[in-house]
Amino acid sequence: MTGGYDSVIMKKVDQKFEEVYQGNLDRVYRYIHSIVHNGTIAEDITAEVFLKVWEKRTTLLDYENVTGLLYKISKDLSINYLKTLTKNQKKKEEFFNLYFNPELEGEEDLLREIQLAALTQAIDLLPEKCQKVVKMKFINGKSLKEISTELQISVNTVQNHLTKGKHLIRELMRTDE
Repeated sequence: MTGGYDSVIMKKVDQKFEEVYQGNLDRVYRYIHSIVHNGTIAEDITAEVFLKVWEKRTTLLDYENVTGLLYKISKDLSINYLKTLTKNQKKKEEFFNLYFNPELEGEEDLLREIQLAALTQAIDLLPEKCQKVVKMKFINGKSLKEISTELQISVNTVQNHLTKGKHLIRELMRTDE
């Protein structure tokens, strides 16, 4: 008798997963795409998100906010992807600068150049609006009010973009080696 009961529960779990999948697939993809800016990578990460949920589907019914869980997993996987991308790019740049750029005067210059390249790459990986605000503030030296006026958004929104940008840049540039 318990075997039948288990199959009824699994059928409900599978049905719940299907509802979550169908109801959130496009949103999760768009969210990931807004972070990684690459359609193919966003598709891969989206598949990975739902694979993780599928692997834990028996506990899926316990979550009250499944959508929040999907966004959390999506963000974590996207940030991990960007960190890996940044680390790989930094290693390539270090190799190139060490072996093909002998006119550098010292390790300090090399380190500064690598850090600047990593920072520039991290900024380029930010979502479009966030990237624009960060560049206007820190590269062009514009005030919050100037940015607000030029982009026709509130000063509060400018501040939000800067906060998000700083956080993402810190995440991207952190090395956990």
